[in-house]
Amino acid sequence: MDLVIKSFKAKKRSVGVARVRWWNLAGGDANKLSKKIRSEANWRLIEDADAMWEGMAQCIQKLVKEVLGISKGGRGRMRGPLWWDDEEKEKIKEK
Repeated sequence: MDLVIKSFKAKKRSVGVARVRWWNLAGGDANKLSKKIRSEANWRLIEDADAMWEGMAQCIQKLVKEVLGISKGGRGRMRGPLWWDDEEKEKIKEK
């Protein structure tokens, strides 16, 4: 009987990759984005569907970045007092 153990490496997200802050869409930004898209987007019909699609996609992407914002990625690391226990906090107060 053969036993095979496979290991895998967790894929890490690269730091510094710009991402849209989609979680901001939950607040009042959804209405703001909707109004801005309706007012600024150019929805005229063009015979070439690909060109029309590209124009609409670029417009929406630009407005989403403006309204919702961009995150540079990366995780928040626990620094300083967040991970200190009571004993360490007391020692720092004494200093």
